Amino acid sequence: MKAHSGHIIFDGKFTWKNLEKIYPELFNLFVKEAKLIVGDMNIPEVVLHENLIDIKKGRKPEGYNREGKLRFFFVENDNKEMVIVRDKAVPCEETREVTEKISKFLNEKKIKHRVEFDKLYMIELRRKRR
Repeated sequence: MKAHSGHIIFDGKFTWKNLEKIYPELFNLFVKEAKLIVGDMNIPEVVLHENLIDIKKGRKPEGYNREGKLRFFFVENDNKEMVIVRDKAVPCEETREVTEKISKFLNEKKIKHRVEFDKLYMIELRRKRR
């Protein structure tokens, strides 16, 4: 089933520091699944380093919101969540698959969360207009 976006919404007791030990593995899982490693591209390593600095200081990390078919970023509103989206928010099966793989990884690492799909504001707005 296709999805515009995948949302991993963390438990209410979650802090960004909870990701400190597992984030490199989570980031590399995303890079692998999104097929971002191309040739000598070292941008993922730089972004990983910057994200780890934020996490260690207890701040919200950026994620990977650069060029690529899939992106992910973190949101801190009423909840703390990780959003996985395809460029231009086009629905695709990859979005759902990558979200589910990351969710499985987080479950293995005992990070409490729930998964939802297609919760971006613009997507909900489009549905209401139809």
